[in-house]
Amino acid sequence: MRVDVARFVQETGLDLADVALTVSWTSSTTDMTEAAPAVKFDPNGMAIVDTTLVGERLSGTLSLRSTISLVRPSIGREVGVAMVPGSVLADHVQRVVLESMSSMFPVHEIDFSYTRLSPTASWHLETSTELTAPFYGTFRVLINKRDRELRTAVARGIKDRRQQALLDELQAGIAALLLELALHLRAELSEREEWPPDSVGDVLARTVAASPLHVVAPPSAVDLADLRTQVSGAVRNLGRGRVFQ
Repeated sequence: MRVDVARFVQETGLDLADVALTVSWTSSTTDMTEAAPAVKFDPNGMAIVDTTLVGERLSGTLSLRSTISLVRPSIGREVGVAMVPGSVLADHVQRVVLESMSSMFPVHEIDFSYTRLSPTASWHLETSTELTAPFYGTFRVLINKRDRELRTAVARGIKDRRQQALLDELQAGIAALLLELALHLRAELSEREEWPPDSVGDVLARTVAASPLHVVAPPSAVDLADLRTQVSGAVRNLGRGRVFQ
């Protein structure tokens, strides 16, 4: 991180030697929070944090928080100047989704013939329109046990070309369904600028924001084919499903 030293002193009333850069991170699904040791700024306003995050402790969405904080008491300063160690003068949060579309859902195998689902369907995505509900707890993929090829493809391990093609098709179908669901909930999603992290509203809003889909209303029967083409293109632009070779 680099700061403008002269502007920093002018706007905060502090010396750069009084503050340090801290970086911490939190995993949404494990709730584990860790931090790197604080790093002081050099006279040119530069501070570099070099740390390693343990992959086994991270999943879901990773929130990286960088802060510039006071590290020693500020005595004799003017009114309005930070004095208490730990005071945060500036912070920035960056969120990174660690899991792909195909791995972000719990997957369960059931025989569709014993359910309300079509016994000849290969998969079904359980969804929710409760936007504040936890996404990972309400969305899950059901795989029909009768589709032995897809069951084998979903299992862990090295995939052959056909198995990878089946996974690509599943991934694209899930992504397309999420985009269409977000489209139908567009009015509700626009009611808040931010939804709770990893809530249904948060994931749907991020899915739409990352896609080039510009449809603003559910299509009529005449426009349905055009929408499906737009969704298909948006899914591929998101990196989901089969890519052009």
